[in-house]
Amino acid sequence: MKGLRREAESIGLAAQLAIILEVSAYPKPGNVSRLHPFKDSSLDHFLAGGVAAGPALAEAALKGLKAGLGRLPLSRVGLGLHLERAVRASRAMHHGGNTNFGTLLLLVPMAAAAGFLKAQGRFSINRLGLMVKRLVREAGVEDAVGLYRAVRLAGVGGLGAPPRGLPDASKPEAPEEVRRGRLTFYRIVEACSPQDSLCRELVEGLPLTLRRGYPTLLETYKKTGDINRAVVQAYLTILASQPDTLIVRKAGRKEAEKVSEMAERILKLGGALTREGLREAERLDRRLRARGNLLNPGATADLTASALTAFLLAGHKP
Repeated sequence: MKGLRREAESIGLAAQLAIILEVSAYPKPGNVSRLHPFKDSSLDHFLAGGVAAGPALAEAALKGLKAGLGRLPLSRVGLGLHLERAVRASRAMHHGGNTNFGTLLLLVPMAAAAGFLKAQGRFSINRLGLMVKRLVREAGVEDAVGLYRAVRLAGVGGLGAPPRGLPDASKPEAPEEVRRGRLTFYRIVEACSPQDSLCRELVEGLPLTLRRGYPTLLETYKKTGDINRAVVQAYLTILASQPDTLIVRKAGRKEAEKVSEMAERILKLGGALTREGLREAERLDRRLRARGNLLNPGATADLTASALTAFLLAGHKP
């Protein structure tokens, strides 16, 4: 049992470090930084929330390890429970509002999936995505209840406007409606996936995380030995690859597409690999922040954190 606990803690630490490295990287246009806090949240709030969520992430990994050893059915790993606990712990540690609900939505299943695969001695980046997809499909009604409770705890407005047939996550009675309707975790995230890139990651097995973010991190880090540049390059790559769904919800698709086009132009200048690219990233940061947090690519930041988690779980170190 002690061996399992140590392995689970190692996975939890990787996820914690990913959260911290992601939020600390600069310049990631439109995001919180030490130089540029948002009105109600600062870098310190994000760091505090990331550290506080560690034990819940480790517990998710432990459940995954037990499932990998055949001691627990996949349906009882408890994705919703651990997500709720992680969000609760994060909110209890600071006064900065919702700092990492989206990141935790991705990292809790990733921690459990990593535990399962490591218990079986079969961990690989490709299998990680497939295992997340499998866990999400196995997650049941109580996991969906935990997801809805986590949304309310985080203080977010839900996963966008609720698709037809789903309760409104912003309403206090929503978790009980989920239970009465026998709605599963998979049913919720699958219904939200057309409008939410994070839900789509869970349903499709982490395509942006593992095919865009992770390879960019690895390639850039090998070239530069600089984890900050690697994180910024991965962020720009993900942002350029698709409109950020948080911006879509706040400002509309046209604005989100413009931001992605600007990220693509920065990459053509070399992105974080060149001085010119970094200067353009700083200019874009100023341009986005001039609109408050309306044009904050928050979903892209969450996807960058999940790519970093994969990077660390694969044994790479900053």
